[in-house]
Amino acid sequence: MPRCEPGRLGVQPRRRLAAALAAAAVLTLAGALAPVATAAACPEDRPEVDVAVETVPVIPGARLVIGGKDVVTDGAGRASVRTCRLTTARDIEGPTDPVQLPGARRAVFDRVFLTSRGARVSVAFEMESEVSFAFAGLPSRQIERFTLRSSTGDVISRTSLDPVYLRSIRVLRGPDGLEERRIYYSVDSVEVAGSSVVNRSQVKFYPADRAVVRVPLLAFEVRVEVVDRLFRWPTGSSVRLVREGELDLELPLGERGALFTEVPRGTYDVVADAPGLRIDRRLILSRDQVVVMPVLTWLDLAVLIGVPLLIAVGLILAPRPLLRRRIVRVLRRGAGFLRGLVAFRRRRPVPRHSGSP
Repeated sequence: MPRCEPGRLGVQPRRRLAAALAAAAVLTLAGALAPVATAAACPEDRPEVDVAVETVPVIPGARLVIGGKDVVTDGAGRASVRTCRLTTARDIEGPTDPVQLPGARRAVFDRVFLTSRGARVSVAFEMESEVSFAFAGLPSRQIERFTLRSSTGDVISRTSLDPVYLRSIRVLRGPDGLEERRIYYSVDSVEVAGSSVVNRSQVKFYPADRAVVRVPLLAFEVRVEVVDRLFRWPTGSSVRLVREGELDLELPLGERGALFTEVPRGTYDVVADAPGLRIDRRLILSRDQVVVMPVLTWLDLAVLIGVPLLIAVGLILAPRPLLRRRIVRVLRRGAGFLRGLVAFRRRRPVPRHSGSP
């Protein structure tokens, strides 16, 4: 067994002692430099202070970065953080994504206001509310586009009928501090077949108050009657309402004409399919209407031409009895010939179809 000389330490105890002395030196140096490091974290002109944070409107659970530190607001939309005194709004970062809230609402970070020499922070959010649209008077599938205009001047044009988030509240600086201002919208147009079927700005709404906006559309009924011009009885087989290049509606004609329903407001040409001389009619549709279209049929033409002709012939033949008797004999002979021809055709056998090849 090796012996240790008096006054000397072994190799292992000397190493342990050296390690312990080094650790103590490091701890002493760290403790001495800690106040210096804390003081160096904030410049002299921006000392460390307690910063009070509030959101306008109240947004619970909003995540912010203030002076490089993460902050989350409580249920009252407030928070506090100790950091270097803030001098510019660039020292504060808001959430990049909307903050989803109950009731189909969400908050979108807008801007920051500093007060009390950077010791108080007001974070403004714009509120958005989900709104659906219910269009009445026409099938929704016919709607091509609708346009909204807000009280702030924003114009929103949509082709989809799905629910949409609209700005409902914005924050402005007022004489008494930050104020919440509600935003309203009006329906500028709803396009069907290239024409608007609403009166501009007639429908107005606040997204913060209404989850469903009902929009009545200007659609009307049109009854079209096609009649004989002289005898006034119904005639024709069908009728069309045509808006060139946009809409073409066709219905068969019955005893009371044809009834078109849910016809969008606009200007149409009424075209009737009837025998004779027809004249298309221009219709400006802005209410329920009954359109009567007289048609000069071939019978009307025969009457208009034949009656004056018969009167003229009668005036010619009246003072000439001999000529009148000759014409009557010719007409009788012609009538007899026609009767004989009809009787002959009746005596001919009628061919029958046996059904076999």
